[in-house]
Amino acid sequence: MPRILETCTHRLYCGSQDESTGSKGDAQWGHVVPDRAALDEQLAALAAELSEGGWEIKAVTPLIASYYYAASQYMVSLDRSNWGGYGVGYGAPYTEGLVVVAQRWVEITREQQDERERRGAERAAAEAAAALEARRQAREVELARLAAEPVGKAGLLRDKWRFRGQDYPTEALAQSAKEAAYKALRDRPL
Repeated sequence: MPRILETCTHRLYCGSQDESTGSKGDAQWGHVVPDRAALDEQLAALAAELSEGGWEIKAVTPLIASYYYAASQYMVSLDRSNWGGYGVGYGAPYTEGLVVVAQRWVEITREQQDERERRGAERAAAEAAAALEARRQAREVELARLAAEPVGKAGLLRDKWRFRGQDYPTEALAQSAKEAAYKALRDRPL
C-alpha cells in the first residue's frame, strides 16, 4: 500500500498579563508576559491529542504580538501657541500564542492513490489553462496599449517623427516601426 505524509497545524492563543512593577506620578512601568499556565495546559492537551492520533509534532513557532505605551504633554501659552512639550513611550513584543505543526504517515489504498493523482492532474491542467488565459489577456492589454501609443513629431525643429523614444526621419518609417512592434508582439508565442 502506498503511504502519504499528512500535515496539520494548530494555533494556540494564551493571551497576556500586564505586570506593573512600578509607578511615579502619572507614569507607570512594567512588563507584559504571556499567560504561561494557560499556554502550558493547551500545549499539553494538544500534544496528548496528537499523540493518540499517531501525529508527531515537527515544529512549534511563537506568535508574536506587541504592546505599546505612549504619553505626551504639551505646554501652551496664553495665545494658544504651542511652545514646548515632551513625550515618552515604548513598545515591547510578547508571545501571544504558538503555531504547532504535526505530521504523520498514513497508508492509503491504490484507489485512493489513483484518485489523488487524478485530482492533482485536473488541478494542474486547470492551473495551466488559467495561466495561459492570464498571459493571453495580458497580451491583449499590451496590444491595446501599443495600438494607442502615438507616433508624433519630435526634434528641435519638429522635423523628425518619434515612436517609443526612437526618432525616425519620416512619418512612414515611424508608422512601419509601430506596425512591426505590433506584429512581433501579436505573433510572439504565449
